[in-house]
Amino acid sequence: MGIATKMKLKLSKINKLLIIILLPIFLQIFASMRHANRSVKEVNVNHLSDEQFVTDESIRRILLKDPQALTPLQLVDLKDLEETLNNHQMIEKAEVFYTIDGVLEATVKQRQPIARIYENGAFSYMDSQGKLMPLSNIYSARVPLVYGNAQKFWETTYQLVQFIKKDDFLTKNITEIKVTNKGDYHFRLRIPNFVVIFGKYENIEQKKANLKAFYRQMEKDDRLNDYKIVNLKYANQVVCTK
Repeated sequence: MGIATKMKLKLSKINKLLIIILLPIFLQIFASMRHANRSVKEVNVNHLSDEQFVTDESIRRILLKDPQALTPLQLVDLKDLEETLNNHQMIEKAEVFYTIDGVLEATVKQRQPIARIYENGAFSYMDSQGKLMPLSNIYSARVPLVYGNAQKFWETTYQLVQFIKKDDFLTKNITEIKVTNKGDYHFRLRIPNFVVIFGKYENIEQKKANLKAFYRQMEKDDRLNDYKIVNLKYANQVVCTK
């Protein structure tokens, strides 16, 4: 076999190897360019929570200001859209991405109210992270009303509401929480309509146990409506007023 023939065979092998290596890269670049030139086909909103305080339509308009216009995917700034959604007053966290067939996807976790706050003549929510949250025009959460001096004792009020939320009995029965100017807490129960003086946020497990024991005993004796005030402030005792 001559030198020229050997060189041709060697070049042929190199060319084949280059084709094997470069072809997938070229195909990927071509697919990426073709994908980038696609227009947004639709916007899909997925929720991580049941309660919705902002509509899907509002979220779609944030993501795609003009739904009728053809928006190329290459002009969609995913990071900017995520930041815009995360700064929305009703949204806790959002993730935005698009699929290969041109669908813009938004996974949204909306903020979750745990109490309705009334102070200085205005209503708002306290959310699950202990932050102030505005009311929604489209949905009203079924959460206890907190009034009085909540702002002054915000952190302990948040801890108390979380404590109530973790207990089925307290969640079911407590409808209102009053915060006094000294940081004491008064509850109003759903049934019967009496006031529970809980006192400060201390000895909370003992107070809860005392309230449950009293409630169940009075319920058993059919005497719940005999009392107007149940005072739990004092250690290891329940003081009642008829």
